[in-house]
Amino acid sequence: MDDIDRSLLMALMGDARLSYQQLADQVHLSSNSTADRVRRLRQSGVLSGYHAQLDLATLGYTLHSLTDAKLKEAVDRLAFEHDLSEVPQVLSAVHTTGEFDYQMRIVSRSTNELESVGDTLRQLGARDIQSRIVLGETTYNPARLL
Repeated sequence: MDDIDRSLLMALMGDARLSYQQLADQVHLSSNSTADRVRRLRQSGVLSGYHAQLDLATLGYTLHSLTDAKLKEAVDRLAFEHDLSEVPQVLSAVHTTGEFDYQMRIVSRSTNELESVGDTLRQLGARDIQSRIVLGETTYNPARLL
């Protein structure tokens, strides 16, 4: 990967809808050469997709939490992960080391809904649950790694 590839990736991360011509203008190549480079980045797996981003607050999901869960001894980890896919408020689950088995990012419309999600997690096999409400979040662009 060279500086031109890095520039293409940064441009696409800023706006994934840019045409090959618009990208080519930014990196000073022909649109055909630019298209070839983007195809190579996709084939190599460096560029893995283009995504729409939902505004969860507009959908009413204004309460975000980081929730840790420790599983009951008899619960199969893979079965728990599969069952989590049926809980729409769970946006992600990370299997971790330490006191808890999982850290989940959960969204809800209210504390009552968050409590209900906790009840669901217990039904799925969580023994201990600890949630922290997210007050704010700072995200950093992964393009910094390029």
